[in-house]
Amino acid sequence: MARKTTALATAALAVALLAGCSAGGSGGNGDGNSSGSGSGSTGQSSAPKASSQASSQSKAEACSAFQSKVEDAAKGLQSQVSALQSDPNAAVAKLKEFDQSLSDGVDAVQNTDVKPKAEAFRSAYDEMLTQIESIAKDPKSADLSAFTATTQKVQDAGTEFQKVCTA
Repeated sequence: MARKTTALATAALAVALLAGCSAGGSGGNGDGNSSGSGSGSTGQSSAPKASSQASSQSKAEACSAFQSKVEDAAKGLQSQVSALQSDPNAAVAKLKEFDQSLSDGVDAVQNTDVKPKAEAFRSAYDEMLTQIESIAKDPKSADLSAFTATTQKVQDAGTEFQKVCTA
């Protein structure tokens, strides 16, 4: 059961992410410049810049910044689906690695229209990751209907992110 659940989770995540990321890419074709978004990671000294950046980061820049942080990680997950199906613990470890990329992606988004959508996606993903960890530890206790609902939340959040990036 854990293998089936891991496969379902990975597939659902890949679909949601790649849909959201490809939308971010098409929305960000004009200015792929997200170099300003990386400066937010320097900590205390960049706080005033972050406020200025929030008001000046376009939707396209925000979507591109998010995309640049998560797209490669999402592709990496997708390329390892078969290996992850056979080893639920490895799957959880990879999904946790992706969680860090997703967190970095959310941090790179300062645009006030895009940020809530990126945060909603991360929240839905976190809920799914928690369920996957629980299932990997005790496959017999898996609540597949709750898990299905959570994967739908991830897909819905990806769709909402896509909408804001293409609007």
